[in-house]
Amino acid sequence: MTPRFLLVLIVLALTGCGAPALPPRGAESPLAYDRADVARAPKLAILVPGAFASGSIFAPAGTWRDAGYALVYYRLPGLDGLPLDHALRIETAADTIAEFARQHPDKKIRLFGYSAGGPIVIEAARRLEGRDIRAAALAPSPDHAGGIRTTLRGTLDLIGAARRAGTFDRDAVWEEYYRVLLFGRAGLADPELAELSRRIAAEQRGKILVPDREMARAHTRDLRQWRLEPVPDWLQPRVRIYLGREDPIFSLDQTLAVAQKAGDGGVYAYPRQGHLMFLTGPRVFDDVLAFFESP
Repeated sequence: MTPRFLLVLIVLALTGCGAPALPPRGAESPLAYDRADVARAPKLAILVPGAFASGSIFAPAGTWRDAGYALVYYRLPGLDGLPLDHALRIETAADTIAEFARQHPDKKIRLFGYSAGGPIVIEAARRLEGRDIRAAALAPSPDHAGGIRTTLRGTLDLIGAARRAGTFDRDAVWEEYYRVLLFGRAGLADPELAELSRRIAAEQRGKILVPDREMARAHTRDLRQWRLEPVPDWLQPRVRIYLGREDPIFSLDQTLAVAQKAGDGGVYAYPRQGHLMFLTGPRVFDDVLAFFESP
């Protein structure tokens, strides 16, 4: 999920969200990759972003090619050249990834999902018993996208952002809220992080996607209905969960609940980090690669 996620949830909750007419599959495959790279590489890393996020958030994973990986990107409706002709469904996305993996039975499969992509890679891994597979989830969405607790926290943070901005201008409020997403609420009180968050927010000004209502529904409706079922015993040690310790969207206890059903029950939590670790804490990519490569 990108920073707009909480705002979209709040808007949809207040305005209602009827069932979208879009089907769960579109006319074009959501997977994007270089065929020659996939044919050559002994290992595939399938990367799944969160709602309203481009595959470009995985730019630091480009170095994984040196370790023998071909990178495969799962695109969300309306982004990265994929038409907005279908709605994201967790199960359908997992099926698509598992089907692709089965087409390459001789390759190691590694899955990495961010936010809404977390549930997708966990569900895809569940479908690949017997394969050399591992799945990592960064700030994974909990059941029902965090439910009322996440929406309430986001509402309060937006109110606080408006107070700090001294205006209800959307862009000004959003820039203040973006700072909370970078390093959490504690980051506002830390002089070093506060200054860093101001600089990053200014650099990102104008670059954040503002989804329209159709895209918002297509990306979030199924996620808000989804609930993780415990994974089988064989899969638990092959799943690892990562989180910024100061994540203001998904709390540590919410993420621990995901880990208890999906992995070994533990969360690799990074101090002084918020929800946007792909931007502020790229060392997580090194840690995920180490997990993928460990015996």
